Amino acid sequence: MEGSRHPESGTIRRPALARTLGIRIAVGAVLIPVVLALAYAGGWAYAVFVGLLAALGSYELLAMASRPDLRPARVVGIAGSAAVAVSFGWPDHVLPGIVLAAAALVLLVERLVRSTKERYLWEVSLTLLAIVYPGGLLGYFLWLRDAPVMAQGAAPGRIDVGTSLVYFVLILTWSYDSFAYLAGSTLGRHKLFPRISPSKTVEGLVGGLAGAVAAALICRAIFASFLGGAEAALLGAALGIIAQIGDVAESMMKRSTGAKDSSNLIPGHGGFLDRFDSLLFTGPAFYFYVRLALC
Repeated sequence: MEGSRHPESGTIRRPALARTLGIRIAVGAVLIPVVLALAYAGGWAYAVFVGLLAALGSYELLAMASRPDLRPARVVGIAGSAAVAVSFGWPDHVLPGIVLAAAALVLLVERLVRSTKERYLWEVSLTLLAIVYPGGLLGYFLWLRDAPVMAQGAAPGRIDVGTSLVYFVLILTWSYDSFAYLAGSTLGRHKLFPRISPSKTVEGLVGGLAGAVAAALICRAIFASFLGGAEAALLGAALGIIAQIGDVAESMMKRSTGAKDSSNLIPGHGGFLDRFDSLLFTGPAFYFYVRLALC
């Protein structure tokens, strides 16, 4: 049957792979330029866009986890996630912590009114996760955009260093995801995390790492010359592994709620969490590296 998997290799048959890949390319051709343009523009347009992504991620997570006997605070979770993410765009780096604390206080009081003693702890915990996981992690892309990097060797007249840092982690992560998908779909035979995500394979991991390292070296040659060659290659490998961890973490969330995709908002990709799950881990990780090694 078209679109079925080979019983021994687990790879997707070619017609289904070609159709899915075509949809992914078409959607990427629309989304990727928008993301890159907003990252280039920076400022509040970029901050609001990150906040919107955080709100969508929170919406998907809360929708997946909601059950008749478990109703998290959707309004508080979605608004809190967006507010925390946008607060990273404020010059004072203390603000995200203040906004998160305020969201937690509002949540605790709101659930006092709308929850029961049996559900209170679980609904508060789940809603807090829906605030921190998308909002708190995506916010690091705003700090990365404005990181005060000592960028000796940066090419003047092209793009500023903050933009190049965001581009670096975006392109590297997207390359890992794309090459892992291609390698896993065509060559995958050995399961990587069968208990969590049966579709993930060792071959996909190797293909993704190769794509991430190649992307890191290409980015260095074009706009990130302040990174050394070996440094860029090692970052490619390290962030590729972190991207896979982020993907598996989101897969575990879906399996624990019985969901196949976080939503169907993006054709060929599933939901926004399905598309940005790796970036939720690679963005903060790269920011920490930048602050420790480049600032």
